Amino acid sequence: MSTPAPPVFGAYDQAALDREYNNRDKVVDAAGIGARWTETGAEVRRLMSCETDVDYGPHPRQRYDVFPAEGRERPILAFIHGGYWHSREKDLVHFLAPPYVASDVTFISIDYRLCPEVGIGDVVADVAEALRHIHANARTYNGDPRRIHVAGHSAGGHLTAMMCGPRGVPELLKGGCSISGLHDLEPIRLSYLNEQLNLAPGDVPGLSPIALTEEIAAGTRLPPLIATVGGDEGPEYLRQRDQLVAALHAKKQPALAVEVPGGNHFTALEAFGDPHHELCLAMLRQIHAPSL
Repeated sequence: MSTPAPPVFGAYDQAALDREYNNRDKVVDAAGIGARWTETGAEVRRLMSCETDVDYGPHPRQRYDVFPAEGRERPILAFIHGGYWHSREKDLVHFLAPPYVASDVTFISIDYRLCPEVGIGDVVADVAEALRHIHANARTYNGDPRRIHVAGHSAGGHLTAMMCGPRGVPELLKGGCSISGLHDLEPIRLSYLNEQLNLAPGDVPGLSPIALTEEIAAGTRLPPLIATVGGDEGPEYLRQRDQLVAALHAKKQPALAVEVPGGNHFTALEAFGDPHHELCLAMLRQIHAPSL
């Protein structure tokens, strides 16, 4: 009788932990879904006003694309794509722009340097710099620098939570939304993903939004955060969302968990671009809420 493999994180052995975070294997036709997003995004660029490849730094990936709303001083939604910090491009999420622009929101898609060329801390710094650049140039794109919101998917969800947290740029933001975000990087460090990410044990606390809630000082008011996960994504993704929301609530910070019943890692993102879905509606309510 073979000896069971030892656990490496919680009750997960290495194979089970790797499966839990391997969304391309868990979701049937994951590649086809991404191809559909790319095709739809190309059509969006053809039909809508768009300025691509705005520089916020010297690296070829330090760029963002802008879909400006009509009129002046409109709220801004800056979106951060996923790809486990080591893949994907900003044009992957252009398919999300139409419902937000139609709701008088300037939609911006941010790119950033990728691991292993840089570390996750450098990716965090890139996104913070992109948001500073957007803030400084908001009116160029019919945006209001006082009403910038940020959202992201998967690794982009992690980056969103970082931006809204105590080590991000919360002073620039009115709110955020983490879709299938990674908020505890310890299981990521222990999984197959670390072959590309090169996380060391000492890196994890300062890059994990759940752990960083301990740094929130009494009386601090961070931007409200929406957190969501597809209902079928698996227990680790649900744990990551629920622990972040609970940790923020414990620090008396505004956080809202939104459900995507039956959603997987990819259809959860599609819900964000569906103007009839509660997730998209929750984001629009956050964006258009009267300023206090």
